[in-house]
Amino acid sequence: MYKKRQIIITASGNGTFKEMCHNVLSQTAAKGILKIAFFHRPESDDEYLYNYSTLRGAVEKFFPTETPLVSYIAQKTADNLLVAEVTYLDCADVTIERHQLYTLLKRGTCTEIISGAILPDSIAASTFAQASSIFATIDAILRENNFRPNDIYRQWNYIQDITALNNGSQHYQEFNDARSLFYSECDWSNGYPAATGIGTQCGGVMIEFCAIKGEECVNKPIDNPLQIAAHNYSQRVLDGKVIEQLSERSTPKFERARILGTTLYVSGTAAIKGENSIQSDDTVEQTARTMSIMDNLIATDNIPADNSGATYDILRVYVKKECAIPAVREYMEQHYPAVPKHYLVADICRPELLVEIEGIAHI
Repeated sequence: MYKKRQIIITASGNGTFKEMCHNVLSQTAAKGILKIAFFHRPESDDEYLYNYSTLRGAVEKFFPTETPLVSYIAQKTADNLLVAEVTYLDCADVTIERHQLYTLLKRGTCTEIISGAILPDSIAASTFAQASSIFATIDAILRENNFRPNDIYRQWNYIQDITALNNGSQHYQEFNDARSLFYSECDWSNGYPAATGIGTQCGGVMIEFCAIKGEECVNKPIDNPLQIAAHNYSQRVLDGKVIEQLSERSTPKFERARILGTTLYVSGTAAIKGENSIQSDDTVEQTARTMSIMDNLIATDNIPADNSGATYDILRVYVKKECAIPAVREYMEQHYPAVPKHYLVADICRPELLVEIEGIAHI
């Protein structure tokens, strides 16, 4: 695999969206950037598409010869400023092949795909139709490079109004059904990708993914003894209709984490024990429970590789209620002061859940 690092950059002051974008880009190092994921809340789908175009144009102008991938996540940031996660490549002797929607990294027998934002044909379509359209694009990217869906090791799934119901059909369940149909052509005996499924305020469905093949490092799923694997959930905790193509509601097809080499990709994690939500209307309590579950996940004895412990490199904290962010930030800064992190306003995949956290760690 290829060593990467992520840094968080926040616009240093208010201004127009374009001004904040240029401010963020001016804070980046010029070399080795693979991808920039921007976070900011637009007011409408039209504004989302306009802002996404603005970001892509600004990045292309700022990096005319080695243009990074761009993603735009429609989530309000803690201070309502434009925030970016910038991914840098920290490896030498790597061939970088840049395409519009993805980048290929090649060295020896190892090839890795990193995608930017993959959008549907129309964000006005149903969640199922949008997800199916995106998975068709992903399938084309994979096939073009002789990859299979089971080569994906990390996936981010952004779903507008994730828990909303339309005539009994839940957006998240529609997404899970589309994902299961896409995944159905592959053998997943080595586990599903690490993944996050999280709500956005605008923009429909958007997916990012990373895939790898030809690498002879550890590449395994990591279960959490405190939780039932999401892909083994019972029908009781799922919501929405059963579609014609499936005999029952599809479970979320992801692992709690995945280890690739010495890197741990921790999926979006919430206060769920077994398959049941921990009942609490206190966001800080849910935050503490969530981090306890994550700490257990990356504990030395739970990692399927020789190690002397793991440390978080970066955390992304999704909070349902904006008013709770100061208290959540205080808790996280007190208990995880050294870890780079940022805070976003987002709906979680179950209505009773108030916080979700994902991250990257290293052993």
